[in-house]
Amino acid sequence: MASGWGKGGAYMGLAFVLPISMAVCYYIGEYIHKGTGGLVGLLIGFAAGLYETYRQAMQLEKNNDSQDDSKDGKK
Repeated sequence: MASGWGKGGAYMGLAFVLPISMAVCYYIGEYIHKGTGGLVGLLIGFAAGLYETYRQAMQLEKNNDSQDDSKDGKK
């Protein structure tokens, strides 16, 4: 069972997913195609970052709910 600090760290890590994915995709887009490639990469990075943030948040909530149920004696 994760402590409060472990749960907090997992949620704080979500704050880095979106900006990092946007930056990486922006630079990849700029490298591949000078000019508009950066904008296209930025948009793709934004979409990918939002999806990954949502996916991780749902997984954390699912884990949190299952731990709460086990504390209450439910299965």
